[in-house]
Amino acid sequence: MCFQFQDLNKTQRKVLGLFLLLGIFAIAGAYFVAFKGNTTPLDRDYFYIRHDDTYARVRENLIQKKVVKNARTFDLVAKQMNLPNTYKPGRYKIEKELNNVELVRKIRQGNWDKVIVKVPIEMTREQVVAHLAEKLEPSKDEIREALNGDWMQQNGFTSENRWSVFLPDHYHFNWATPADKVVGRFVDEYTSFWTASRKQKARVQGLTTKEAVVLASIVDGEAIHIDEMPIIAGLYLNRLKKGQLLQSDPTVLYVVGREGRKRVLYSDLRQDHPYNTYKTMGLPPGPLFAPDKRAIDAVLNPVKHKYIFMCARPDGSYRHNFTASITQHNRNAAAYRRSLDRRGVRR
Repeated sequence: MCFQFQDLNKTQRKVLGLFLLLGIFAIAGAYFVAFKGNTTPLDRDYFYIRHDDTYARVRENLIQKKVVKNARTFDLVAKQMNLPNTYKPGRYKIEKELNNVELVRKIRQGNWDKVIVKVPIEMTREQVVAHLAEKLEPSKDEIREALNGDWMQQNGFTSENRWSVFLPDHYHFNWATPADKVVGRFVDEYTSFWTASRKQKARVQGLTTKEAVVLASIVDGEAIHIDEMPIIAGLYLNRLKKGQLLQSDPTVLYVVGREGRKRVLYSDLRQDHPYNTYKTMGLPPGPLFAPDKRAIDAVLNPVKHKYIFMCARPDGSYRHNFTASITQHNRNAAAYRRSLDRRGVRR
C-alpha cells in the first residue's frame, strides 16, 4: 500500500506540515551551530595553548582573544566533539573564518604550526637560553632549570661541556614543548650527530665527542675561511699531543669578553681562568660557543702537518701564516702587530 499526501485530511496535513517545518528549522539551526563561520582571523598572530593549560583556560582564551565570536554555539560543538578531553597544546594559526567544527577539529587533531628554532654558528650560552625562551613556551628560568637536570649525569656531561649539545642547525618544535623535553631534543640530536664513524674519528685524534666539540669551538673562533679549519685543527692537535699550551686567542676573548674587541692585549693573557689557554694546559672545560659543524668535521679530519704556531697575516685577508719555527712565528707576530698599530687598533 502506497501512502500519498492527498490521502490525509486537512488536520493531518497541517500537523505533518508543521513537523516538516520544524525539521527544516532544526536542520538550519544545526547547520548554523556547526558550520557557520565563527572565528575572527588572526592574520599576524597565533593562538597559543600551553602544555599545562586546562580546558577552562583554553576556552577563556578563545573568547577573550576574540578567536571565537559566538561562545554558545562553540560550546555546543566542543562538547559534542569531546574537545574538553582531547585538545592538544601548541601554536595555532587562525588563517580564515573557521566554523565550529573546523576549529574544534584543528585543536583536537593538534594541527599546530611548527616553530623553527635556528641555532646559528657561534651562538653563546646566554644567547641560546634567551633564544629558546623567545621562540618556545618555556621561560629562561625554566630552561636553566632543565639544563641542570639528571640528563647531564645520565649522558656523561658536566655543567661546562653540556653546552656541546647545542649544535648549529634548524630544529622544528611544537611551541608548547616543556623545558625538559626541549633540552632532551637537543641531547637526542647531539647523539644522532655522533655516528659510529664520527666517534671513531674522534678516538683516532685522542678525543671524546665532547672534547671534539670544545676544540671545534676554538677552531671556529680562529678561522674566518673554512678551508683553513682543517689546518688549524691539525695545529692544535699537534700542541695537545706535544703537551704544549694551546695559546688560543679565542679562549682569552671568552674570558675578557669579545664584544668590540679586535686585539688581544698582554694583560689579557695573564688572567687566571680555566678557559685561558695561555695559562691553563689542555682544552677548556667547555665550548666557547656553538661551533660550526664544519669545524667539528675539521677536528675529526685534520690536515696532517708539523705546524704549532699560527698568526694572522698583516694584509687584512683574515688568513693565517703557519709555521713550526718559533723564530719565524715571532717575525709573523711582529709584522701583524705593526699592521694593527698602523690601523690604530689598540684593543
